Amino acid sequence: MSAEATELVLFIDNDPVLYRQKEYIFRALARKKDRRTYRKALAPKAFATLTNLAAKKYIREHGSLADKWNLTFTPIHRRQATLVLVDHFENWYAVDYQTLKRPAGGGGES
Repeated sequence: MSAEATELVLFIDNDPVLYRQKEYIFRALARKKDRRTYRKALAPKAFATLTNLAAKKYIREHGSLADKWNLTFTPIHRRQATLVLVDHFENWYAVDYQTLKRPAGGGGES
């Protein structure tokens, strides 16, 4: 994975607005997985808009006026970032989401 893709993923994780959008996409994909309509090959498309927004915001905040977001973060870098986000989703679904779905132990009865 390229340094640009890593930087883009880290930026998404550390920006509150982008992180909320990422979590929303995670929950939407989790619902698809629960309904058994999830297709891993199509999952990167869910993150494509998020990586585009993140690239634009990154250049606005950290770039100069001459920098172009689509040249700094090429489609290849953004695609790599979406694949990393899909892997993050798969791990999140397997561990965190499954623990959220389980009922809390130790109900009201003793």
